[in-house]
Amino acid sequence: MHIVIWKYAIMEGKSRQDLLDAINGSAPDYQGVPGLIRKYYGMAKDLRSVVEVYLWKSKADADRFFNPEWDGETSRRWESAPMTRQDYEAPVIVENDPKR
Repeated sequence: MHIVIWKYAIMEGKSRQDLLDAINGSAPDYQGVPGLIRKYYGMAKDLRSVVEVYLWKSKADADRFFNPEWDGETSRRWESAPMTRQDYEAPVIVENDPKR
């Protein structure tokens, strides 16, 4: 498995609700994406950054998904906030909830 973390430096003046609106507006777009296992959103306490954490079946699946179209949509959603991508191998996943 493979993890990708995108971090966005959010422009000053955004409220918690502004960030939640952007997150909630994009969340349905990630259902049914081939190779995507799970996605998390995170907001810094000071609202100056947002992270998107993706768990993929493979790095190849992630690389196929993060294409120029995705980049354009993401730039629009976060108003061209500076963003960085970090990739990690995920050799072990621990699920703590036995119902999942």
